[in-house]
Amino acid sequence: MIENTWAFPALEALHVVGLALLVGTIALGDLKVLGITAAATPSNTLSIGLWLVIITGIAMFLADSERYRANPAFLLKMGILVVALLSHYTIHKRETRTTAVLSLALWTFTVVAARAIIDFDA
Repeated sequence: MIENTWAFPALEALHVVGLALLVGTIALGDLKVLGITAAATPSNTLSIGLWLVIITGIAMFLADSERYRANPAFLLKMGILVVALLSHYTIHKRETRTTAVLSLALWTFTVVAARAIIDFDA
């Protein structure tokens, strides 16, 4: 575990910012495909969010890997995250209503599972 009392909360905050950039950008694109909004989605925002989530996520995991390996919500989040990323970089490119709905569902489940991590701590 990181000993500095400010380090882990700072990592968590950056992780949430990255998640908002990543998922927010993807959700805007999906809502545009569904005809709910006409908002443009800047691709650099998605990349910044993805890298921020990856870097801070790895740092948080390494800070307390035992905790995360034993947490069912974390394991579920990682599974859904892999599926969401694979979907995003493969079938999501088709930009159909089906892929937009699937994307919104996968990213919503990823965020819900992430939030549940704290509830499943021993």
